[in-house]
Amino acid sequence: MRGGPEWFIWIETLGILSFAINAMIVAKGKNLSTFGFFLCAVAAALGGGTLRDILLGPQAQPFFWVAFPFYIVAIFVLSIAYANLGFLQATIAKRDFVIKESAEAIALASLGALGAAKAFNLLGPVVAPTPLGQAQLWILCAFFGAVSAAFGSIIRDIIINEFPGALRPGVWVIEALFIGCGLLALLRMMGVSAPWALLAGFLVTLVIRLTVVIAARRAKSA
Repeated sequence: MRGGPEWFIWIETLGILSFAINAMIVAKGKNLSTFGFFLCAVAAALGGGTLRDILLGPQAQPFFWVAFPFYIVAIFVLSIAYANLGFLQATIAKRDFVIKESAEAIALASLGALGAAKAFNLLGPVVAPTPLGQAQLWILCAFFGAVSAAFGSIIRDIIINEFPGALRPGVWVIEALFIGCGLLALLRMMGVSAPWALLAGFLVTLVIRLTVVIAARRAKSA
């Protein structure tokens, strides 16, 4: 079992399961097997956090999903249910766009904020307490937060042979993540407690991403 505050685990679980659900909806229509849905969901949900932990080095390991294997089991169960229960697919299809986009926005916001928070906790003590050092820490936290959230969606799209949506112009995925994660790092530098800084980063990323999605939807319908 992993250590850490309970709020951290709950928010991470929300993000991972949201990304898994989003990935399976995105992959629908690609004629995938149950394992195909599972692979797509695992890549989206765990890929970004795995890359983050590799880049942060030994102090960030074992990988978060190794320390808490519940994530693998939960994604596996979701994949079996989605791939084999027609009524579940039909129910989701009625609100396909809303569920898909909401799940991705929640996943990006939560995993991005947690990635930035983890980077701050690990890098903060070793970065020089100078203006240049603090600027570097701010950039690194924003970078690791964006990697934690966006890289999984990029792998998801590559698996299903689609151009990565996070890299398309105008979607504001990376921009929203950098703004939200950067705010989290700034608040932590100012002495704001970790839960409140994380909540602020989460909400800012979520609001920006959902605003862009809603605006694009309205423009398409007009």
